[in-house]
Amino acid sequence: MAAWFTVVAPLLPELIRAARPMFTRSREPSKVPEQIRELQDAVDRNDQAIRALAAEMEQTLAALKQGAQQLEATLAELRRSQAEQDRRLHRLQTFAVVAVTAALLAFAVAAYALAR
Repeated sequence: MAAWFTVVAPLLPELIRAARPMFTRSREPSKVPEQIRELQDAVDRNDQAIRALAAEMEQTLAALKQGAQQLEATLAELRRSQAEQDRRLHRLQTFAVVAVTAALLAFAVAAYALAR
């Protein structure tokens, strides 16, 4: 909910201003055409504001979708890299175990040779 609010928040004053036009308050029959004209102008301004907001929201959504795609690509690359690093670490651990075993065997053989 907060995500859409951050997009709309800067536009709220404009929307409120467009939604509260100053209407003629008189109830005289001669003022009715003027009141209708004011209402039509308010509807036109509101329509323009809504269309502008919709266009900006479409742009924002497109940017968010593009960002999400880039994030997915980055995550896939990081997962691939992590799997590669895990395989490399496993190979190095195996090599270290073999090297330690060989060193212990060599030490045992040297100790046996010295003891004889």
